[in-house]
Amino acid sequence: MSLLKVNEVQNYNGSSLTLTASTVSTSAQLNTGGNISVTGSINVSDDSTTRSNLGLGTMATQSANAVAITGGTINTVQPATGQSLTIKDEDGNTAITVGTDNTATGYLSLNFGSYHGGNGTLTGSTLNDYEEGTFQPSIDAGYTVNPGFTTRIGNYIKIGNVVHCHIRIDLDGTGTASSADVEIGGLPFATLSSNTVRNTNFGGHFSAYVSGLTANAYYFVSTLNSDNSLRIYHFTSSSIDGLIGTELGTNAIITVDLTYFIATFA
Repeated sequence: MSLLKVNEVQNYNGSSLTLTASTVSTSAQLNTGGNISVTGSINVSDDSTTRSNLGLGTMATQSANAVAITGGTINTVQPATGQSLTIKDEDGNTAITVGTDNTATGYLSLNFGSYHGGNGTLTGSTLNDYEEGTFQPSIDAGYTVNPGFTTRIGNYIKIGNVVHCHIRIDLDGTGTASSADVEIGGLPFATLSSNTVRNTNFGGHFSAYVSGLTANAYYFVSTLNSDNSLRIYHFTSSSIDGLIGTELGTNAIITVDLTYFIATFA
């Protein structure tokens, strides 16, 4: 068949127009008030104008599994259902991973790279756990009859496997103190056991507004191994002793700031 040249082709009475050929070309515009259905591909000679009209900007043709965006603004990136989201640097190293369940451990993972500016040995640079919250501390030992409280406040921040706590306990004058060591319980996470590399027998600062505490003594707190409790100690130039209930009494105002290690996830 020879080539047919026309200025306009119009379908009749709103019916569809079908062109069947191996190639349909136009040197001008192809206008339609409806839809154009194509089986195969469309080749456009003026790529830049077409891409601009489609809102594609300078985005290059990409593999469906590795799209690179060099300009524009993105408000939301969401992976397919059941798939995690990974962001990598130019060398292909994973920098950020977002999991599929925001209630699961390790949902978000941040890799801070291998840069090391200190004098120690770098053993890890991935942060995969952060949370903050409240808890209710308790007096678990040091009294034959447990004291009452006017205030019990516990706040914590957990970064990775390190927990920072602040505790405030105001006793109300009731209860019966004993000669046993005072223990404060209710910590939000159990400590590691003493046979781990990071021994948990360390703690933080303790203060109490109460008369009768040992004079000229330094007070500190220490966690108990594999437990949710701590003890209060004082030491002088000659001894280290646990703080007992009769020393603390039943009217004390207690504050504790504590840092300790836990398992990687809890």
